[in-house]
Amino acid sequence: MPGFRFFLAATAAFLATSPALPLSADSLNAGNIRLVDPGETVPVIKIPDGIYLRTPNDPDDIIWARVPEFRVEMVMAPPVHPSVGLRYRDEYPEQDLVVQLARTSERFYVRLRWVDPTHDTSTLRDRFRDGAAIEFSESDDSVSYMMGTDAESPVNIWYWHPDGDRVESLAAGSPGSLTRLDRQPVTGASEYRTGHGPDDSQWIVVMSRPLASEGDHQVSFERDTIPVAFALWQGADAQRDGLKLVSLNWIFARMTPDAAPAPGN
Repeated sequence: MPGFRFFLAATAAFLATSPALPLSADSLNAGNIRLVDPGETVPVIKIPDGIYLRTPNDPDDIIWARVPEFRVEMVMAPPVHPSVGLRYRDEYPEQDLVVQLARTSERFYVRLRWVDPTHDTSTLRDRFRDGAAIEFSESDDSVSYMMGTDAESPVNIWYWHPDGDRVESLAAGSPGSLTRLDRQPVTGASEYRTGHGPDDSQWIVVMSRPLASEGDHQVSFERDTIPVAFALWQGADAQRDGLKLVSLNWIFARMTPDAAPAPGN
């Protein structure tokens, strides 16, 4: 099995030669993970050719231990629609979202993790499912991070559903214009880890898409930097639709950082 032996050797070399990074893949202590402020730039780590995740979107793959984590503050989204205003809680606590961005020569990955004391995977009469999304500006940061500016300045949104690990590729040109796209190239997988207490349980979600974009409003990765923003839904708190936690404005994903060390170098 020469191919499998090469994979193991390449992975070991990647892990051994990559620079030490200040993270623990299982830690929920976000204090030692650098906080990213709105407007800052974070690298999209290039995984060397010949190294692959065990499964296409494996949230627990050893590769993630060598991709830096960044902490993003999440706050309640402004009540942009009257129906949200009826359920809006201004005192809702802020929350940290831990983000990792990576790419291969063919695929773009985002890995998210956050504390969640309840495991909500379906919508019932008085409970709702959890959720997460990453939003990309199709142009630059002049586009509103709140669901886009207008039909000429839209955003592409990857929306993860915990029931069946479904990920939808959506577009929006302003609040209330969310549209499911004809092409659905984004896939995902998740893991819910139960801890000893409510602050020790977490969701880990990976979403990915081929770098090549096909179809209208699928974000192009053929750029040096891409504005990105994030959203979370806590189902146990009846969050759904516009009632959600969001990052404050764009951060920038840098697509052309220094490559990770190649195996054997």
